[in-house]
Amino acid sequence: MHHLTADYSLQSHHSAIGLRLRTVTLACLLLLVSVPVSLAQKVGLVLSGGGAKGIAHVGVLKALEENDIPIDYIVGTSMGGIVGALYAAGYSPSEIEYLVSTEAFQAWATGKPEQNYTYNFASPEPNPSLLKLHISVDTALQARLTSNLVNDASLNFALAQLLSQPAARANYDFDKLMVPYRCIAADIFTQQQVILRRGQLADAVRATLTVPLFFKPIRIENRLLFDGGLYNNFPVDVARKDFKPDIIIGVNVSSKIYSEYPYGKDDFDLAHTLLYAMMSNSDSTALNAKDIYLQPDLGSLTSLDFKNVEELFAAGYAEASAKMEQIKRKIGRRVNPAELASKRDRFRSGFEPHTFRNIRIQGVKENQKAFIEKFFRGTEGADSYTMQQVKTGYYRLAAIENFSNLYPTMRYDQIARHYDLLLDVKKDTGLKLALGGVLASRPVDNIYASLAYSLLGSQLYTFAGSFQTGRFYQAAQLRTRVDVPASTPYYVEPSFTYNNWNFLSTSGFLLERNKMPFIEQSDRSYALDLGFTNTYKGKLVISTAFTQNIDRYSNRLDILSSDTLDRTDLEAFTVAGIFRRGSLNRKQYASSGRLFTASARFVSATESYSPGSTATNPEKKSTEHEWFYGRLLFEDYFGEGKHKFGYRLEGVLSTQPFFSNYRSTLTSAPAFHPLSDSKTLFLDRFRAHQFVAGGLQYVYLLSPRLEFRTEGYVFQPYKPILQNDNQRAYYGDTFGGTGLAATAAVVYQGILGPVALNLNYYNDESKNWGVLFHLGFLLFQNRALE
Repeated sequence: MHHLTADYSLQSHHSAIGLRLRTVTLACLLLLVSVPVSLAQKVGLVLSGGGAKGIAHVGVLKALEENDIPIDYIVGTSMGGIVGALYAAGYSPSEIEYLVSTEAFQAWATGKPEQNYTYNFASPEPNPSLLKLHISVDTALQARLTSNLVNDASLNFALAQLLSQPAARANYDFDKLMVPYRCIAADIFTQQQVILRRGQLADAVRATLTVPLFFKPIRIENRLLFDGGLYNNFPVDVARKDFKPDIIIGVNVSSKIYSEYPYGKDDFDLAHTLLYAMMSNSDSTALNAKDIYLQPDLGSLTSLDFKNVEELFAAGYAEASAKMEQIKRKIGRRVNPAELASKRDRFRSGFEPHTFRNIRIQGVKENQKAFIEKFFRGTEGADSYTMQQVKTGYYRLAAIENFSNLYPTMRYDQIARHYDLLLDVKKDTGLKLALGGVLASRPVDNIYASLAYSLLGSQLYTFAGSFQTGRFYQAAQLRTRVDVPASTPYYVEPSFTYNNWNFLSTSGFLLERNKMPFIEQSDRSYALDLGFTNTYKGKLVISTAFTQNIDRYSNRLDILSSDTLDRTDLEAFTVAGIFRRGSLNRKQYASSGRLFTASARFVSATESYSPGSTATNPEKKSTEHEWFYGRLLFEDYFGEGKHKFGYRLEGVLSTQPFFSNYRSTLTSAPAFHPLSDSKTLFLDRFRAHQFVAGGLQYVYLLSPRLEFRTEGYVFQPYKPILQNDNQRAYYGDTFGGTGLAATAAVVYQGILGPVALNLNYYNDESKNWGVLFHLGFLLFQNRALE
């Protein structure tokens, strides 16, 4: 009995221990189950499209990383697709922030080459064109117009350069990127969204941002694809279907701006209209209660405000920071910063260096391939190309208008352990039509049109013609150019140029009162130019020409209907050398860039003078003249943010003699044209045989497109040209006759061209103050002997 009692007690003790063990075991099992569930919480990030407003996504990414919030999957459309791809490819938020702040990014967004890759060898002289169209004629002789608002050559190369290494590291599978990734494109023929999951990452990103008419579409798996925002600008459904995350953070920068119709604010341009239409496909209701919705407050910033990087980034960062407590409550899991950095480093350590073995050209004929391949130059004796050499050759080729349609693919060969550059070239065929001109408050407005046609073989042949016509100025030009891509590239260009200027005494509005004599100038030039370069950044042109100048003028301000004009005919043979390097960001009203021009010219001419009724000397004359002419011009802009500064320096040395009278001497003398309207005025005080001139510019950017400008210039002749009582020219005092010019202007840089209101001042007797409003470019061809 005792033993039984003892056994029972022991058994009871063991039962109690067993109960406690089972309780502890059950608790441990519950803990083991619950902890993995918490750790298994997967987070998907969805980034909407929205053009420039998508830069706010970068601020969101930075705030999430600073607070150790995990991102396990990422899905994006359009700009959200770009930001998402960079993050998935191993770029940190700080690196992406720096990237979108660079001048290079601004160049990609606006269709311009990067500053260090601007090549001007093939660039034509600036003209007043506002719109360029390609006219293609098919086999049925039906004409088609094709155009896009932005040249995509720089963007295409940038995406290939940034994303080719991550794509190769992931073996072209987007699930194997540092963060699994998807982006959305649109098939407009079947009217369906296309989810891009594998292939070239650069191709996928390029497809998702192809706003119709803004960028040219690219072909993926034989389909032309456009911006995914056409059908799904906020792809929450794709994130759920492809990744099945436990929670989604959705960032929408494309919500509607107006709750009611914006009367008086509905005059959008084409680019705005297209972007607004796509951003309507952003359904925030796709998120449920457990998800997180972020909508940065972007104020009045628009989808085209790519220059407002700081404000856009700050808006995204502020929105994520404001809702961080909510994010932390819903997402219990954290990612250790050191572990995230290690993960990023492990992924990026697998990047193969950009060494290119082969450059393969497709889309053109064999003899055309030979022409293109000469733009790519490797190191002598080496069997490969560096990224720098490939990039230089690509941008040199893109600088030729005939090859603006370029698409590079950088494909890694795992066996050979190098990259191949596949360059898809679609040569522009048919005619190139350019239209433009200017509307102005003074009678200097005109219209402009040009046509160009090119043939590509082992050389590039270009045939072009243009004309301008208006009350003040008429012009025409015909030219043929042959480009030869030799070891030292060169071109040969014969041309015919005609100019006619009518400097009439006109009255504008407000402060403008002109007191100029009647002057009409025309010139014809039959020229042959030889241009060559060794860097493509600049060019040296050797030019020979036979010119015919006709100047008709009065010798006094007031003339009668019965008066006849003096006439000076100048037939000349000229040889010139012109060196030009650099470029400015705009054809007119520049705010960045640098330009240097040096020219030297020898002229041998015969002057034939026929006096009119306003002349004091009634004798006809014929005189032989020879002279040398040299000019130096340097213009440079600098500055950060909204403040831009610039300066211009110019010097001229000419041994040109006096002509038959004062007026004919001035009509052939070198002139200084500092302001936007200077070439529309004949200002005696700003013409001399030898002078130095210079000035300063200040530009304040009120917005990315609207700016306020002030400019001031000093013109100092060595000896001013003056008129005596017999209408003859003579030199005044040394360093006398100083000219001053200044302007204050408000300029709106439209997509097609500038809209400007100028208040101009010259200390010239014929014109002091003037107000000029113009829409379009006030640009003219060079005079025959300039």
